[in-house]
Amino acid sequence: MSEEPLVTVNILSFNRKDELRHTLTQVFEQDYKNIEVIVVDNASIDGSSEMVKNEFPSVQLIQMKKNIGIAGWNEGFKVAKGEYVLVLDDDSYPDNNTLEKGIQLFNNNNEAGIISFNVYNLLYKFSETQLFDYNPYSFNGCGALIKREVLSEVGYYNELLFIYLNELDFSARCYNKGYKTIYINEILVYHNQSLKSRDNKYGNPFISEYRFKHYFLGMFVFLYQYFDLRYLLFYLSKWILNRLIICLKYNYYYGFIISLFEIIKAYPKLTRKNVLSKQVQEFYKFGNIFPLIDRDHFPNFQKPKW
Repeated sequence: MSEEPLVTVNILSFNRKDELRHTLTQVFEQDYKNIEVIVVDNASIDGSSEMVKNEFPSVQLIQMKKNIGIAGWNEGFKVAKGEYVLVLDDDSYPDNNTLEKGIQLFNNNNEAGIISFNVYNLLYKFSETQLFDYNPYSFNGCGALIKREVLSEVGYYNELLFIYLNELDFSARCYNKGYKTIYINEILVYHNQSLKSRDNKYGNPFISEYRFKHYFLGMFVFLYQYFDLRYLLFYLSKWILNRLIICLKYNYYYGFIISLFEIIKAYPKLTRKNVLSKQVQEFYKFGNIFPLIDRDHFPNFQKPKW
């Protein structure tokens, strides 16, 4: 066992005490034992931090003073000691052999920077990653294994994003440094999806107004920061039209307007110093990765591969 590399399990939590307890229990019951576990609590008010202290004393708990969204994972990245870092949401957990198989893949592939696992949604009974190709554009943040050296070289999640598309942003920067994201369908992480603390107007979190508006900002940031101007102008216009079509269909007028204000607010913080290489821009279809008609909101259209 001493030859097994240390793995840091980095869990982000917000107001899901019971789900977090279940996730931590599953993490400690898995086959791979050489782990350290970090929980970053995003200022929960449901007793999550107290539960971790009382029931899982070996866990390193980082308590944020306010909810900073996905940037909370960065606090775990900063103190991670493992050779690899497993990122989990508070309502997701790995299969018993996930870590062992993930490390084997890294040992057999020097170019791999991220191993993207098959994230199976237990609430809706489907794989959230079923459309991923072997080298996908992104990974699912509910369950992926990252080399710590990648974090040192590429940096952490983009703090301009509160939630969603941070994985796309991070993956693009990894590809730009010569690392690849590899998707393995046979290795599972279970998403025991909880709908707590999420806007759920339509009952389906994948088409909620909450997701709609955060995707709006996330894709704007992605296009603006990483693509040549000629592609940026064309595909950004297409993206705004994509959002407008959804807005008209689902009456997301509030979300549309708020998103525009968020874009204006974020604009002074944006930089174009990290424009991707031509090769990586081409891999990402120069920013043309989402169809004009969104497939989640209009499911009668065939979904493209990722």
